[in-house]
Amino acid sequence: MSAAPDRYRPRYVSRLGLGHPAGAALKLYGIDVDGRALPADLVKEMHAVLADHSPGEGRLGFAILHRGEEAVWLLLHWWIEGGILAERLWRRPLDGGETARFTSVDRPLMACVWELVPIAFERDAYVATLMNGGTQGDYLARTLAEGWY
Repeated sequence: MSAAPDRYRPRYVSRLGLGHPAGAALKLYGIDVDGRALPADLVKEMHAVLADHSPGEGRLGFAILHRGEEAVWLLLHWWIEGGILAERLWRRPLDGGETARFTSVDRPLMACVWELVPIAFERDAYVATLMNGGTQGDYLARTLAEGWY
């Protein structure tokens, strides 16, 4: 059995607007371990990764940019037929610098406890809107409130 987990400390979740890479519509969230605003260059790099890996025209979903204690993570989620949530995951060193870039994570990871907050919200928003007769606009209008979670 592994060591006991660290004590839970809330992290700040912010809204980073809507992204439209290659015709997809993505709600964008940021999480920072210390509650600081995410640097503009990091947000710009997120947009570049999402543009290169768009889920495609007409797809709906969300992305989470998370500056944690060990790395910066980028999670891309999009809804596919049958109420299924697809995901891609990238990791980037914290130290940044000119050579640091997001690289795809291929090992069996999904999300951490802080990233599960917007994921759970988005699940509920999808069920309440698109799976109950709502429109894409209804889904996109529902966003998690900014704050400490």
